[in-house]
This record gives sequence, structure tokens and C-alpha cells, in this order.
Amino acid sequence: MKITVIHGNSHHGSTWHCMDLFRQELEKEGTIEITEFTLPKDMPQFCNGCFSCFIHGEETCPHAEKVHPIVQSLLTSDLIVLTSSVYGLDVTGQLKALLDHLCFMWLSHRPQPSMFRKVGLTIVTTAGAGLKHTTKTMKNSLTFWGVKRVYTFQNAVSAMKWEDVSEKKKEKIQYEISKTAKKITKSVRNIDQLSSPIFRSILFHAMASMMKKNDWNPYDKKHWETNGWLNGKKPF
Repeated sequence: MKITVIHGNSHHGSTWHCMDLFRQELEKEGTIEITEFTLPKDMPQFCNGCFSCFIHGEETCPHAEKVHPIVQSLLTSDLIVLTSSVYGLDVTGQLKALLDHLCFMWLSHRPQPSMFRKVGLTIVTTAGAGLKHTTKTMKNSLTFWGVKRVYTFQNAVSAMKWEDVSEKKKEKIQYEISKTAKKITKSVRNIDQLSSPIFRSILFHAMASMMKKNDWNPYDKKHWETNGWLNGKKPF
């Protein structure tokens, strides 16, 4: 299994340790190959809002040198993992900045066919509140990229450091991660047999109708035409 992990920060706290537990559990299920990106080191820039990726292509992004390796890793992975501790009731600023750079891959612009056969996982921990909203931010990107199945793991660890998390809670975390890792492995192995998400299908067909009338962004429309999606070809 090829895995891409994007760490929302460089701190080795509870979120990092939960990802490490996932790594250990996934290794029990079979051979894995992990590529990791740590923010902000691997993508420090904020999106300029210049629309260049939408209008002229992602390679024209001012920060393409940093974005491109991440995109290529995402496209060639079986499992995409997004991790973030809760910062101000949401993802880290570093992760949000990266997700902003990747909106060109959304179903409303230029969805990448390989994304339709991937599994996603979000990992969130917090000492207090914000789990639901933070998870939603990451899950939204995976969903709008067209990822076929998305799993979530979230836990209010009630501690500022992993070392201070109670043993009872760690045992519960271990159990939940083990169970989720098995589900993920099964989904990756049987990706073609999984049912297509209803929301993805509805949005894709709605966007196909809009793209046929698209006179505001020829670059996006050409992407849909090249893939045959405006002539009845179905990607899933």
C-alpha cells in the first residue's frame, strides 16, 4: 500500500503519535510505503489568490515548485492521510494554506481521475474542543478531490502532551486505530468493489452539465473534454 501523509505541523504531539500508531497497525496488515510531508517545512507559502492555477494550470502557480511534489505523491498513493491538531477550532494555518493551493483538483475544476480510486483518512486530536470542525475541513478537501472512501479518527485527549494522556485513554485510542486500520486496508484492497459515493456522483454530473456551457474558464473545460467527460464517458 502506498501512503502519502501530510502532517499539519512539525510538532510530535498527540496527533503525530496517533499517526504513528496507524503506521504500526497498517504494517501488520501488509507491506506499506509511506511518503511524508511536514508543514510548513515542505510548503511554507500562503496562496496568493491569483487564480493562475485555475485559469492557466497548476504549473503556473507561483509556488508550483513546492506544490508539485505533494500533488504527484497524492496522485500515486492508495491512501491519503491528512493530520492536524486543533488550532483555534480548525486545522493548522500551514495545512489550510496547502489545501488552498490544491483547490484546482476539486470536482468543480479539474478533478484527477486517479483520485476516484483512493482512500482517505483524517487524524485530529485536541486537548479541548474543535474536533468536529477541524475534521470537516480536511474531509471536505478529500471529498471534493473525489476520494472514494474517507475514514476519520478524532480524539479529545484532554492533555497538552502525549506523555500526559492517561493509559486508559491510550488503550481506547489503540483499539479504535486498530479497528480503523483494518477497515482501511480492506477498502484499499477492494477499491473497485466499493460503491461510488452518492454526493460525488451527483456533483460530478452537475459539473459536467455546467462545463458544457463553460465560457469563463477554457482551461477547466479542456480538462473535462480531454477526459471525455463531456461526451458521456463516465470515470466511475
